[in-house]
Amino acid sequence: MKTKRFLKIFGIVFFIFLIFRVINPEFSKKMVVLDCTKEYKITIFKREYDGFTDHNTKMDIAKCLCEKFLQTKEKKYESEIQKIINEFELQDSVKDKTIEDICNEREEIFFYWFYE
Repeated sequence: MKTKRFLKIFGIVFFIFLIFRVINPEFSKKMVVLDCTKEYKITIFKREYDGFTDHNTKMDIAKCLCEKFLQTKEKKYESEIQKIINEFELQDSVKDKTIEDICNEREEIFFYWFYE
């Protein structure tokens, strides 16, 4: 009797998993750094390009931080921009450049890996 119940529960759980795997719903996720916010979509079961989405979102955040820095010249924006540069190992692209130069050339430095 317990075996039948176990198999029935296992079958239901497997069927629900299978349905979610086929449908693979998307969820919105929000990334916030200081006062820059970007929303992007992710799925329950990762697709091959989900890593690109995360990278591109951080590049959008970096561009926003640069715009804020150029407007205010506050150090808090500079430190967050440096964190993104270090995270994605962009030091070679910005070698010998000031933060103003980096922000003025933000479209070339903070580029997308995959266009969405």
